Amino acid sequence: MKIKALLIGLIFLLSACSAGDQPFSAEPETAPAAENDTESTAVQEEQEQNENRIQVSDAPNPFLAAQQQTITPSRLVIPAINVDAEINPYGLDPESGGMAVPDNGEEVAWYEPGFKPGQKGSAVLAGHVDSEKAPAVFWDLKELTEGDEIHVYDESGKMLTYVVTRTEIYDRNEAPIQEIFGASSKEKLNLITCTGYFDRDIRNYVDRMVVYTELKSDSAA
Repeated sequence: MKIKALLIGLIFLLSACSAGDQPFSAEPETAPAAENDTESTAVQEEQEQNENRIQVSDAPNPFLAAQQQTITPSRLVIPAINVDAEINPYGLDPESGGMAVPDNGEEVAWYEPGFKPGQKGSAVLAGHVDSEKAPAVFWDLKELTEGDEIHVYDESGKMLTYVVTRTEIYDRNEAPIQEIFGASSKEKLNLITCTGYFDRDIRNYVDRMVVYTELKSDSAA
């Protein structure tokens, strides 16, 4: 499993709210200016990292990870909104530096450099809300309520069940990246899509919706 411990300056900006548009975008932080004093530069860089880097995943203890019911997700089922979709792994878009997303409205993206479903931490799934002509896979995500169940399967059919705890809507530039992608003492799964109105000047939705869920006890099947 690949783990990316830190992302620098990740901005929660989903350019591709409609299938076929651009992926999540992010702009890297400007590197600190070089100094003659090597030790002083190292201290400054460490402080800058603490302030600006977003911890997406702690490198897990191999023994502890083996004890967790982790899976590599391949299918998402949400009975309350009739979603049954393929999940594929995505990383960072090499051009934008943000999370890459599918170029179609049916597929769901799993942020593969982060956490796996079942692992302590925040696993992330992202999907489009619509295409140019029709609703997409997460069109009805807004209809989910506390207590609704979300099922994630691996290729062998093993299933983990998550329960919705809350839904939050954020301005597209002000989402709490650490909370969405970061470490946690609980096994979480966060679903992301666009919402709000479509700003035609920027060709983007103005808000982001995050459905927060937690692993249901004894959910492995």
